Amino acid sequence: MDYRSRWQQKRRERATRQRLVLLVAAIAVIGALVLLMRGMARPAPAGYQLPGATVSWLTACDDGVIVTTRTGELIKLTADLRTPSEGWTGPFTHPAGFWGRAAIVGRHVVLGCEDVRIRAVDAVSGVQNWELAVGGAVRGVSAEDGSVYFASAEPALYRVSAEGAQVWRAPLHDEVASPPMVRSEMVVVGTLGGEVCAYERSTGAEEWCVTPETPAAVYPRPSMGPSSILVGDDRGRLHSIARSGEMLTSMEFEGLIRQAVAVSDAIVIAGDSSGMLRRINPADMTERWQTRLPGPLAAEPLIAGGAVWCGAGRSLVEIDPEDGSTISRRDATAQTSDVIAAHGRIYWATTDGHIGAVTIAE
Repeated sequence: MDYRSRWQQKRRERATRQRLVLLVAAIAVIGALVLLMRGMARPAPAGYQLPGATVSWLTACDDGVIVTTRTGELIKLTADLRTPSEGWTGPFTHPAGFWGRAAIVGRHVVLGCEDVRIRAVDAVSGVQNWELAVGGAVRGVSAEDGSVYFASAEPALYRVSAEGAQVWRAPLHDEVASPPMVRSEMVVVGTLGGEVCAYERSTGAEEWCVTPETPAAVYPRPSMGPSSILVGDDRGRLHSIARSGEMLTSMEFEGLIRQAVAVSDAIVIAGDSSGMLRRINPADMTERWQTRLPGPLAAEPLIAGGAVWCGAGRSLVEIDPEDGSTISRRDATAQTSDVIAAHGRIYWATTDGHIGAVTIAE
């Protein structure tokens, strides 16, 4: 090989090395950008990690947050998601497992259990105060004016005092999958048979029961709108029911409606399992806007800090209530199990056992 050929070969080798260096540098830059963007989309790593992956629910209390888990842990955290330094420093546990949010009644944290009981735990010490056996598993509890209301799988609806004494028991037409709505003089439930029924709050007497022409299971808790009761079903219909029990109208959605409707003044927000989210005019049940979430609606939407907050699949999305545009989005590594607003924060639980918080405007 002559001098000219050797020089051309070295030139080609040098050019190849330069291209490789540029390619590696480009890959490194792209990778850094992807990691940066993913980091910006995720919530801050600060928060609380449960002992293992589990579905959990959140309940606000005066001095923090109560966490109930499907695997049977009841944990109290401070508002900044730390273990309290005094009082209740360890979890209350039960092998039967818990279901749904707890309810705060006076000094008690009351929760439904799978072993056909409800239990009350002292909100300061974390020690069980009382338990009440009922005829079936309890899927969540509601509290109002010192009483606890819940449905069991018998099926039956109960009112219980803060000290664990049964006030009344009313038989239901079918099982109920969520806590009842308690308002003024009535308690309202939706059943897996597709009925929506109201009971007198003081006595438990049935006031009315309404069933759509083509009934479908009702999973979410009914919500009180500005002028009617709003509840969705598994046929993807959002029903508007008069307080007297008359079926007024229904709105069709694409997917199942498994989460309660969010209501704040004249703002009504509803979503479904397809990821469709709508703001609804409650006067005539017409749509003001709709937007598509990055996953199925996984918890009741929240209206807080001048925005709508939705746990959708693995994301927490902040939405402008005026036009439905996305303000911010945070992504997690697991599915959303619950979202609540309290203490100037949005608390977000995911099925990998992580609980985080996002500060919001007051």
